[in-house]
Amino acid sequence: MLGPDPNKEPLKDSIRLTAFLQECLLLGTLRGFKHFETFLRGKEELILCIFTAQHHKSDRNSATLMPFSSEAQQKSSSKMQPWTSPKLISLLDKDLRKETDRVVFLVAGYTKYQCPYVWLRSFQDQLIQNQQRQDNPLFLSKTIDWKTQNVSLWEIVAELVLITTNPKNPFEIDFDYIDSLPVEETVLLTSALLSFLETVWIEASPDYIFIDKVQIRRLCL
Repeated sequence: MLGPDPNKEPLKDSIRLTAFLQECLLLGTLRGFKHFETFLRGKEELILCIFTAQHHKSDRNSATLMPFSSEAQQKSSSKMQPWTSPKLISLLDKDLRKETDRVVFLVAGYTKYQCPYVWLRSFQDQLIQNQQRQDNPLFLSKTIDWKTQNVSLWEIVAELVLITTNPKNPFEIDFDYIDSLPVEETVLLTSALLSFLETVWIEASPDYIFIDKVQIRRLCL
């Protein structure tokens, strides 16, 4: 656990956004996480689906999500892929809002904003605090930190999973799913997951209490 280098200056927003979109591409092609799954939607959008307690039992967190106000959004902005899910109707917003078994987020790195934002796409009535008709991005600590610090995609995903279902380890691996795959797919997926988890472990600061539960050793067995 090396954590971020406090002496390292953040790179230019355009360079960091390019790296962020590359991280979206990587995570969007991974499967095997127990608490969430992801889908790519174009070059700038990642759909994050977090399983509710109906699928996996975990302690619920009573935290609600705060959307940016229109003023805050304007101020900050001034400064198909091979995997499919049989349960997902489509990746259109109007269909994502119909999801009842998963909390769906849109994670996007639009060039016009030069920074990542996150929108809630299902369970708005239950999770959004201060309901508004405007479709504003969520007020998240990691998307705010991104503007002044080097923040990775996995940190944003971890924040969303923890405030939604609060598992002990947001990146827990579903080994039953991996074991159900053909041998060739198991080898490829295990290697990709191992690389991802190693990145998480290296980049994470000691403040992430779940980091000791990252299952790198078990994947190596």
